[in-house]
Amino acid sequence: MRFIVVIGMVATANLVSCSSTWGWARMNTYHFQAHTVELEGEKFKVYRHKTDNSLMVSPTPGASQAAPKFVDPLTLDQKLRSTAQRYLENTGRGSCRITKGGAIQGEVYEFWFDCPGWGLPNG
Repeated sequence: MRFIVVIGMVATANLVSCSSTWGWARMNTYHFQAHTVELEGEKFKVYRHKTDNSLMVSPTPGASQAAPKFVDPLTLDQKLRSTAQRYLENTGRGSCRITKGGAIQGEVYEFWFDCPGWGLPNG
């Protein structure tokens, strides 16, 4: 029984380290130039991927946390998703929509988008 527990712990550690390594590797495929987007008094950094229709979004370090203007405060996931959508709108891609997304490393999220009718990669 002890042997099975050890194998499980090793397998879990390997998955966590692979996920972490994958996240860092994925982050390095984005442009280094960030665009600042403000949402409800908070600032976020948005990075465009070099070849994919995806955005990397993260809170700005040290940004002041404004009081939420919503009845129920947004979760970090909701804030970052809304920030990604606002970036698309601000850059003339208002018809584009976020299709999926999630954390890739800590508070750094990746969001994929689709631009119907554009017919070109990267909208």
